[in-house]
Amino acid sequence: MRNPFRALHPRQLRGLRLFLVITVAALVAGLAGTALLPAEHRGLAVGLILAAGLAAGWFTVTGFRPVWTAVAAVIGFLFVVIMLRETGPSLLQLRGGLVDAQVVSLRESSGPIGRYHYAMAAHSGRALGGELTVDEAAYRIGESVTVVEEPDGLAHPMLPSELTEHRQSWLAVTVLYLATAVLCLLAGRPRRAKAS
Repeated sequence: MRNPFRALHPRQLRGLRLFLVITVAALVAGLAGTALLPAEHRGLAVGLILAAGLAAGWFTVTGFRPVWTAVAAVIGFLFVVIMLRETGPSLLQLRGGLVDAQVVSLRESSGPIGRYHYAMAAHSGRALGGELTVDEAAYRIGESVTVVEEPDGLAHPMLPSELTEHRQSWLAVTVLYLATAVLCLLAGRPRRAKAS
């Protein structure tokens, strides 16, 4: 059977290099969006990810089509930021369940935006992974709160009302990823030879 990629010019697939840089940045952002990283460190994480992505991208896109490369870079940037923000809610939508929990401890983030982080435990005494983050001191220690929890503790718990704001975020992430792939391939296409 004939290989369908044999007819392609080798440089037509060089857009995969840019797509690989964006994919790696998005995977790191996805990890940073889980409960492995405290919620208040996400801004620092996205800054480091984007700095590394820009450095890697600088060496990756030599000779690419400038307009398509700029469009792919902007969409790729949006994709990485959305991965950081939507990984937790997507995990909760796909695998989460409601649990009645109790506030165990409270801390306020030390930053320009005052946010409150609540460590939670189920009424059985089992600690929930991650922290519930809200913009106001809405709960007291010992108070019961119904939250959506990811069973393996990979996502920070969220209030059910907060999760409805992220409806079908996993679908939006998938569509944006496919759009990024197409744009990267367009950016890497060789330029047409000028007619003499």
